[in-house]
Amino acid sequence: MKTAARVSLLLFACLCAPLHFLAQPQPSGNVVSVRELSIPPKALRAFQQGALLLAKGDPSGSLPDLQRAIAEFAGYYEAYYKLGLAYLKLWRIPEAEQAYRKSIELSGGKYAQPLFGLSAILNDQEKFAEAESAARQGLKLEPDSWRGNYYLGLALFGLGRFEEAETSALESVGARLDFAEVHLLLAHIHGGQKNYHALLNDLDDYLKLDPDGRASAGAKALREKVQRALDETESASVLVQPMP
Repeated sequence: MKTAARVSLLLFACLCAPLHFLAQPQPSGNVVSVRELSIPPKALRAFQQGALLLAKGDPSGSLPDLQRAIAEFAGYYEAYYKLGLAYLKLWRIPEAEQAYRKSIELSGGKYAQPLFGLSAILNDQEKFAEAESAARQGLKLEPDSWRGNYYLGLALFGLGRFEEAETSALESVGARLDFAEVHLLLAHIHGGQKNYHALLNDLDDYLKLDPDGRASAGAKALREKVQRALDETESASVLVQPMP
């Protein structure tokens, strides 16, 4: 079950990259941040174009603009984060990790998004203690982040700390009700705890949200297997009950 959790991890991060872009706070109207005022106009324009292409599902096309933004402004940690996201969508994992680490370095660890991205990669590499540290650092900046709590939950699950992992996963559920993958994580956690009735509920919740997703066939098969095993166990228990 742990392998399935790892496979879904980066897959989900890649598929949801445009959503992450749209979910981030964007300047409205004529409001300009102090941060934006410090960025050279050429760098800002290149970043905005690259981010737009990334949001439209064109990570390859976004790379030249994001790299140009960085060339124009070496301290552009937001551009390094977007660059990491583009590399992640292209499955260029070592480059994604390098970009995230550079974003963290340039921001002084004060920008949550690359910390969450790095946690995702470290989880996939089974470096769970480092993944936990990165996720916790990000959650200090964005305590209610559904992504941060999800990646923290994955790290804690990998470390065998099931109760803590469950708490983090439930925090993710509370912050993002339509996030299907977290219910797979909960299924893995409850499987580790041998709480099979809860596992069935987790799979039901996942299938309600994503009935035709990439993991749905496996979830349905697992649900059927667990339900059959529970039915057989309960039947055997009835048979061995003492006569009154």
